[in-house]
Amino acid sequence: MTLAYTASAWTQVLVGLSIFVPVVVTIWLTWFFLHGGKADPDAQRWRRYDEQRRAEERDAEVKKTAK
Repeated sequence: MTLAYTASAWTQVLVGLSIFVPVVVTIWLTWFFLHGGKADPDAQRWRRYDEQRRAEERDAEVKKTAK
């Protein structure tokens, strides 16, 4: 497999990599840090508090309509 015979071909390869590699790395870093938020204990606690609050509001609404 011949990738580049001339200097201009190598220039094209380097320019292509200089565009492609940072984009891929940025996408991976974004996924890595945003995906890591699911395992964050603080975020889990806030989600649990929010679920409890919603459940209490639903229970209060049910009791209110049952009267």
